[in-house]
Amino acid sequence: MNAKILFADDDPVVSQYVEVVLRQAGYTVLLAADGVEAMERVRQSAPDLILLDVIMPGLDGLEVLRALRQNPHTSQIPVIMLTQKAHVEDLVKGLESGADDYVPKPFVPEELLVRIHLLLKRSEKVRALGPLMGVLGEWFSVQGIEQLGHELETAREIQFRLLPPSLPNLAGVDVGAALEPTKSVGGDFYDFIPMPGGVGFAIGDVSGKGIPAALLMVMVRSLLRATAWEHSEPGEIISRVNRFLCRDIPPSMFVTLIFGVLTLGDGRRLSVINAGHANPLLLRQGAAPRLLTAGGPVLGAFPETKYTHEDLLLEAGDLVAFYTDGLVEAVDASGRALGVDGLVALIERRRGEHPQTGARAVLDEIKSRGRGGSRDDCALLILKA
Repeated sequence: MNAKILFADDDPVVSQYVEVVLRQAGYTVLLAADGVEAMERVRQSAPDLILLDVIMPGLDGLEVLRALRQNPHTSQIPVIMLTQKAHVEDLVKGLESGADDYVPKPFVPEELLVRIHLLLKRSEKVRALGPLMGVLGEWFSVQGIEQLGHELETAREIQFRLLPPSLPNLAGVDVGAALEPTKSVGGDFYDFIPMPGGVGFAIGDVSGKGIPAALLMVMVRSLLRATAWEHSEPGEIISRVNRFLCRDIPPSMFVTLIFGVLTLGDGRRLSVINAGHANPLLLRQGAAPRLLTAGGPVLGAFPETKYTHEDLLLEAGDLVAFYTDGLVEAVDASGRALGVDGLVALIERRRGEHPQTGARAVLDEIKSRGRGGSRDDCALLILKA
């Protein structure tokens, strides 16, 4: 382990001895003869760990330790205090001032190396949290993390409240839907939107996971609803939503979406658009499963894209399944993905059930697969004629 260790002690014999021990163990060693020199060494090049003698001329070890802990640039450097066995009060003061560990003099080299190794290993985990600490700032505390956890749970509750509170009541068509996020919040969603002569169906998947995906999911849902209330043609609705997203979201993010409109005035006609999403499935009794493919690229990437829809008349017994890719990418204990054929089999197995019961059961079965089921959010929406 090529860590850099600063050893501060005013005894040159001890310094030379410790330097040999540390170098033989593979560490880079910096030496300081007193507290003032120790602070200067830290200012020039921050070490990975400091061995700090308590009793030194000028600034003693406890004063150096307090100065290190008060400076945000050095407050996270691990410090091991060296003190005489008889000086218990120095040990107590050192721990109260923020020392990470202590080693009594005279020390056994093997014990010193073990303590250094363990502390450096723990420090690596702290450094890994550095970006998070920078983002959270004052939130990075026990109380702050607890508050953040509470707010994430609240965000999850709000997100689920944005899902339709009830299923649409349609003459001749039953509807079921279920969603299973992998994190406290996620980017998958589904929605039902009242429209002239029928109802709009949407299922979407925002790139990424967690909080950024959840924020974009809320934006997409709001845009889709506002646009669908003003326009009736599916292609125009999705084209407008796409233009808004291209203008407002980061270039690293995008959205895949299925949008369908079911009208009941002249038969049960379903118009479906696919914006870069997993292809919906038409499961018709006595026929092979059919993928609905009309549409265009993902939303938020190409502002002038025109989207086309595919129309089909639903027959009695038809099942239409809209889903996110987390379902078909879910793996079993052997690492094999479920795939479209596996999803078809799960849905067909529950053809006789109400779509709501069937959709929930399919997600529960996928969740229980080996390796924890899916590593992505999952959403499923089923129409049954």
